[in-house]
Amino acid sequence: MASTTTYDKAHRETPMTQQPARLLSDISSEYLEAQGDTDHSAVQQELVRFVRWCGRTREVHTLTPLEIEGYSGNLDAAGEESSERLAVLKGFLAYLHRKGWTEANLSPHAKLRRAGRKGSASSRSRTSKSNQLTAEGYQLLQDEMAALKGERGNITQEIRRAAATKDFSENAPLDAAREHQGQVEARIRELEATLKGATILERGKTVRAKVTLGARVVLCQAQSGQEVSYLMVESSEANPSAGKLSTASPLGRAVMDHAIGDEVDVTTPRGAVRYLISKIGN
Repeated sequence: MASTTTYDKAHRETPMTQQPARLLSDISSEYLEAQGDTDHSAVQQELVRFVRWCGRTREVHTLTPLEIEGYSGNLDAAGEESSERLAVLKGFLAYLHRKGWTEANLSPHAKLRRAGRKGSASSRSRTSKSNQLTAEGYQLLQDEMAALKGERGNITQEIRRAAATKDFSENAPLDAAREHQGQVEARIRELEATLKGATILERGKTVRAKVTLGARVVLCQAQSGQEVSYLMVESSEANPSAGKLSTASPLGRAVMDHAIGDEVDVTTPRGAVRYLISKIGN
């Protein structure tokens, strides 16, 4: 038990950019084992769906808020099970953050889409709002969309194979394949909306006195003296392990509009952490 505690402490104190990559499928298995002897079949089923949607070889630190919103927003199709499945997803995402595998807590981004006129208006508002992306981020979203569209043929074949069993009463593979298809199509629509309303951030043309969207900021942790560099981006492009920090994250909100030499305090699962803004660039 002591060795586990020592490992967890060492792991949590290691910056995300220096931690070894871990596969989402491996950590989901560890999470299931941590559930104890209780019946966790519902948890297992939901994690299998989530891992399958993200990809079994997906590195957990590359998960983004936009992906979580895309996956969880499609849970409405599950009907009465949607709330239960959402609770499982939130618990797993909170676990990832608590263990230090994700720098930001992605759990708040897991939410069902609101039905009715109010939800539709909110959705229209989000998609019509200009989304500022770096040129690299724009290209990554385009690449993801192309990859998802390339999966359509394989998914269709998967559905055909599952349907060939002729037993539709308890055909879990067929249900899973159809659900996977729905989630992929929902993600494609979301990416199309994001890219359609996106504007590319122009970098290198402005002298920045304060931290703003598109700025490159170097932070120094007051206690350890360790420095880390981030590019400030919107949540749709955020990836802390790749040096892209969301302006909506706790750390991002804390440093926004501050100048070189300012100190900010950030509340984390491990307590308050103080950072010094040592450099701001493009």
